[in-house]
Amino acid sequence: MKRLASATLTAFLLVVQAFIGVPASAAQAQPGPDAPNRLRLDIDEMNPRLLVSTSSTLTVSGKVTNTGDRRITDVQVRLQFGERQTTSRQLGEALAEAPPTDAAITKYADVAKVVEPGQTVPLQITVPLGGDAKPLVSKPGVYPLLVNVNGTPEFGGQARLAAFSMLLPVLGVPGQSAPAKPERPTELSVLWPIADTRPRVVAAPFGGTLVLSDDQLAIDLAPGGRLDALVTAAKNVKGETRLFDSMCFAIDPDLLETVEKMAGGYLVRTADGGQAPGRGNETATRWLTSLRQVLQDSCTLQLPYADADLPALAKVTDGDPRLAKTAVDNTSLFERLLGVKPLPGVLWPNGGLDSTTLGALADARVTTVLAESDQLVSNRPLTAPATIEGTNLRGVALDPLLSRSMAANRPANGVAAANLTPADDPDVAAQNALAVLAFQTGAQSDTGGSPLLLAPPRRWSAPVDELTLLLRTIGDYANLGMVSSKPLLEELAKPVKGTAKMDYGAKEAPAELPQQVVGSLNQTERETADFGSSLTGDATTQVEPEDLIKPIRSGLMRASSTAWRADTAGALASAGDARGQLDSLRGQVTVETPKQQISLASDTSPLPVTLKNSLPVGVTVRINLNNFTGLRPEQIPDRPLPARGSVPHLIQAEALRTGHFSVDVSLSTPGGTPLGAPARMELNSTQFGLITLIVTIVAGAALLLLSGRRIYRRVRGKDRA
Repeated sequence: MKRLASATLTAFLLVVQAFIGVPASAAQAQPGPDAPNRLRLDIDEMNPRLLVSTSSTLTVSGKVTNTGDRRITDVQVRLQFGERQTTSRQLGEALAEAPPTDAAITKYADVAKVVEPGQTVPLQITVPLGGDAKPLVSKPGVYPLLVNVNGTPEFGGQARLAAFSMLLPVLGVPGQSAPAKPERPTELSVLWPIADTRPRVVAAPFGGTLVLSDDQLAIDLAPGGRLDALVTAAKNVKGETRLFDSMCFAIDPDLLETVEKMAGGYLVRTADGGQAPGRGNETATRWLTSLRQVLQDSCTLQLPYADADLPALAKVTDGDPRLAKTAVDNTSLFERLLGVKPLPGVLWPNGGLDSTTLGALADARVTTVLAESDQLVSNRPLTAPATIEGTNLRGVALDPLLSRSMAANRPANGVAAANLTPADDPDVAAQNALAVLAFQTGAQSDTGGSPLLLAPPRRWSAPVDELTLLLRTIGDYANLGMVSSKPLLEELAKPVKGTAKMDYGAKEAPAELPQQVVGSLNQTERETADFGSSLTGDATTQVEPEDLIKPIRSGLMRASSTAWRADTAGALASAGDARGQLDSLRGQVTVETPKQQISLASDTSPLPVTLKNSLPVGVTVRINLNNFTGLRPEQIPDRPLPARGSVPHLIQAEALRTGHFSVDVSLSTPGGTPLGAPARMELNSTQFGLITLIVTIVAGAALLLLSGRRIYRRVRGKDRA
């Protein structure tokens, strides 16, 4: 364990006072809500991570850094323990908000007499356990633990300047006899998600070079990186215990596709809008090879492509299920890149699903949906798969407490969290999960011995040592008779018992993608569908229209990713990237007009244009004239263009007047989607058109008639005189 937390808190002090039970004298020493941050707490080691009957000491060590502009004196640290958690509800509340930790408090240990601004000093506290030491815990169970750092800022009073709360599993009270093993172990399966923190593909054109928004993926794939840690930790425990047999790897197809293309060379978008070569070619190849080795003879399932928000996709496509089907079925990609076949029909969406999406999934050959038990509402414990009401789908419940224990509890408004927990710090992200798992599988559990599905958050970030610790500790729990590893496939194969309703409502609504994002994607999807319908395969190039359209639809799924739920700007930028790929294809079908002015020698002189198609497939175009008040064009038929071909075309039109004027020529699909950019044609007409000539003759005849009549009346008037 390297780093536990960064906690320099002002707002934290008042919240901790309310929730952690600060004594009155200490409460009076807290700085006001507008006081500046003073200390950052980093914990490098906590040993042991769980207590057993033979534990003799508990040591926490790390460092504190003065991040303010004032000297801090008399810096001290102590540990504070809360009451034993006795119910799942109580434990869930402890994960959401720091509970009181005044049930047992250790003595202060000195850290430093003086810490100057910018200075870092080591921190360590060792607490004796068992023997003649004062008992800090009374029974096996799970206890809240707070690391509390106090000090006195210059020109201020003594105050709590940094703190960090977590849950401590106690499998046996130090100094007492070891407790009896549970009557029967709890069946446990582990889902191991492997996905990027967000989509990064800007463009991946057919036959072109991959372009990424940044090169962070190269860092994450390299040794020590986030994605490398997920693979390496699994490799570390492979073959050690039956635990590995219970693991099922949930992998994002978009990540696989992106890494494959990175290995072949790619570009990265720079801050100035340019592009530079990426640095992760070899890293991508190495990581993909390591993943392939780990997955041999292992359970695998596919996440939605780019972790797409499936209800949002249904809105993007106006209820058309085709894109949702594409998002959930990428079996061929797994077989080609990893040599494995994912569990057929099994889907793990990120959140609840509405009725429209559930119907689309049934059409996509999905048979089983994994969801947290608070999303699958049932009047009975979900100890086996249940039928989702209104569908033929099976629902399998994940344990929500385990998932929540590994998820960072950050406010939606972006304000820094007042209570820092292990999930906020990658280096101890597993601590609360180990505690919750100990609770769920221990004698005090109120879950009724139901099977457990442990599923870390999709974008969980932890170093390899911490991930390996989590998996090996689960193996230790198995050795103690607390859990028994069960392959996910066996859990899914259980007979269906009862029904459950998929709850999609108040919880999911705030997380939905904004309407402006959905509207932008909907427009791109409609134009993509129309553009695709105008394309035809070409026998010479052996390219199918779908080859060109697929990258755009992949971009739509990336822009619908659940990663953008709290990032509207990122979602709009990703939607713009998907639109950019469509615009790039449309821009390859163009019209060119003569550079010189065209003189119309007769009233029906044709207008020459050149139609160019740089796409590797054929396309049918419609020629449109705009600003043509000086012409009357004939009806122009739609024109098919060959792949990578250039075709001259004559537009038949009649001049309606003489003089100089211009006409704008543009192309579109037969359905109206614009193609390329308009071109302007300059014309000079010296001929009357037929209608103009007729009008002129009629006008001249009328003028002649009126003039003759006027002369006749004058002559007749003179004769009478």
